[in-house]
Amino acid sequence: MIQSEVIDKLARECCLALGDFDHFMTVRTYIQMALSIGIEHYTKDMEEVVAIYRDGVEAGRFKSIKDASDKLGIAYQNISTVLEGRQHTAGGLMFMKTKDYELVEREKERLEPVQPLQP
Repeated sequence: MIQSEVIDKLARECCLALGDFDHFMTVRTYIQMALSIGIEHYTKDMEEVVAIYRDGVEAGRFKSIKDASDKLGIAYQNISTVLEGRQHTAGGLMFMKTKDYELVEREKERLEPVQPLQP
Protein backbone atom coordinates (compact mmCIF):
# COMPACT_ATOMS: atom_id res chain seq x y z
CA MET A 1 0.00 0.00 0.00
CA ILE A 2 1.43 3.40 -0.94
CA GLN A 3 1.39 6.41 1.39
CA SER A 4 -1.58 8.15 -0.26
CA GLU A 5 -3.66 4.97 0.05
CA VAL A 6 -2.81 4.73 3.76
CA ILE A 7 -3.75 8.39 4.28
CA ASP A 8 -7.07 7.88 2.47
CA LYS A 9 -7.81 4.78 4.55
CA LEU A 10 -7.05 6.59 7.83
CA ALA A 11 -9.19 9.58 6.78
CA ARG A 12 -12.10 7.27 5.85
CA GLU A 13 -11.85 5.46 9.19
CA CYS A 14 -11.82 8.76 11.10
CA CYS A 15 -14.86 10.01 9.20
CA LEU A 16 -16.64 6.69 9.71
CA ALA A 17 -15.98 6.92 13.46
CA LEU A 18 -17.33 10.48 13.46
CA GLY A 19 -20.33 9.45 11.35
CA ASP A 20 -19.76 12.36 8.96
CA PHE A 21 -17.86 12.31 5.66
CA ASP A 22 -18.35 16.04 5.00
CA HIS A 23 -14.89 16.76 6.41
CA PHE A 24 -12.97 13.99 4.65
CA MET A 25 -10.57 16.37 2.89
CA THR A 26 -9.88 18.29 6.12
CA VAL A 27 -9.09 15.09 8.01
CA ARG A 28 -6.92 13.92 5.12
CA THR A 29 -5.03 17.23 5.09
CA TYR A 30 -4.31 17.04 8.84
CA ILE A 31 -3.00 13.49 8.45
CA GLN A 32 -0.74 14.62 5.59
CA MET A 33 0.55 17.54 7.69
CA ALA A 34 1.31 15.23 10.59
CA LEU A 35 3.26 12.90 8.33
CA SER A 36 5.15 15.71 6.60
CA ILE A 37 6.59 17.10 9.83
CA GLY A 38 7.02 13.74 11.49
CA ILE A 39 4.12 12.27 13.40
CA GLU A 40 6.16 12.17 16.62
CA HIS A 41 6.52 15.98 16.53
CA TYR A 42 2.88 16.75 15.74
CA THR A 43 0.81 18.40 18.48
CA LYS A 44 -2.61 20.00 18.36
CA ASP A 45 -1.24 23.33 19.60
CA MET A 46 1.62 23.86 17.16
CA GLU A 47 2.53 27.52 17.22
CA GLU A 48 3.97 28.12 13.75
CA VAL A 49 2.58 31.40 12.46
CA VAL A 50 2.02 32.85 8.97
CA ALA A 51 1.97 36.62 8.44
CA ILE A 52 -0.24 37.74 5.56
CA TYR A 53 -0.56 41.12 3.83
CA ARG A 54 -4.09 42.51 3.50
CA ASP A 55 -4.18 41.55 -0.18
CA GLY A 56 -3.69 37.89 0.80
CA VAL A 57 -0.03 37.57 -0.15
CA GLU A 58 2.06 35.65 2.37
CA ALA A 59 4.55 37.93 4.16
CA GLY A 60 6.45 35.23 6.04
CA ARG A 61 6.39 32.13 8.23
CA PHE A 62 7.68 32.00 11.78
CA LYS A 63 8.37 29.20 14.26
CA SER A 64 6.43 30.93 17.04
CA ILE A 65 4.51 34.06 17.98
CA LYS A 66 7.64 35.30 19.76
CA ASP A 67 9.77 34.73 16.64
CA ALA A 68 7.25 36.68 14.52
CA SER A 69 7.19 39.45 17.11
CA ASP A 70 11.00 39.72 17.24
CA LYS A 71 11.49 39.71 13.47
CA LEU A 72 8.58 42.01 12.58
CA GLY A 73 8.81 44.38 15.54
CA ILE A 74 5.15 43.82 16.47
CA ALA A 75 4.18 43.20 20.09
CA TYR A 76 3.50 39.49 20.65
CA GLN A 77 0.31 40.37 22.55
CA ASN A 78 -1.08 42.01 19.39
CA ILE A 79 -0.22 38.97 17.26
CA SER A 80 -1.89 36.71 19.84
CA THR A 81 -4.99 38.90 19.77
CA VAL A 82 -5.23 38.46 15.98
CA LEU A 83 -4.74 34.69 16.27
CA GLU A 84 -7.53 34.54 18.87
CA GLY A 85 -9.85 36.41 16.48
CA ARG A 86 -10.35 39.46 18.70
CA GLN A 87 -8.55 41.76 16.24
CA HIS A 88 -8.17 41.64 12.43
CA THR A 89 -4.61 42.89 12.01
CA ALA A 90 -1.45 43.76 13.93
CA GLY A 91 1.16 46.02 12.42
CA GLY A 92 -0.84 46.05 9.17
CA LEU A 93 -0.61 42.26 8.83
CA MET A 94 -3.05 39.42 9.36
CA PHE A 95 -1.81 36.32 11.19
CA MET A 96 -2.86 32.66 11.12
CA LYS A 97 -1.44 29.49 12.58
CA THR A 98 0.28 27.53 9.83
CA LYS A 99 -1.94 24.48 10.32
CA ASP A 100 -5.03 26.63 9.66
CA TYR A 101 -3.46 28.58 6.79
CA GLU A 102 -2.73 25.36 4.92
CA LEU A 103 -6.47 24.59 4.89
CA VAL A 104 -7.51 27.93 3.37
CA GLU A 105 -8.45 27.61 -0.28
CA ARG A 106 -6.74 30.16 -2.47
CA GLU A 107 -7.27 31.03 -6.09
CA LYS A 108 -4.96 29.15 -8.35
CA GLU A 109 -2.53 31.39 -10.15
CA ARG A 110 -3.94 32.31 -13.52
CA LEU A 111 -1.45 32.26 -16.33
CA GLU A 112 -2.40 34.45 -19.27
CA PRO A 113 -1.21 33.18 -22.64
CA VAL A 114 1.66 35.22 -24.01
CA GLN A 115 0.63 37.25 -27.04
CA PRO A 116 3.17 37.47 -29.85
CA LEU A 117 4.50 40.98 -30.52
CA GLN A 118 2.94 42.71 -33.48
CA PRO A 119 5.53 43.82 -36.11
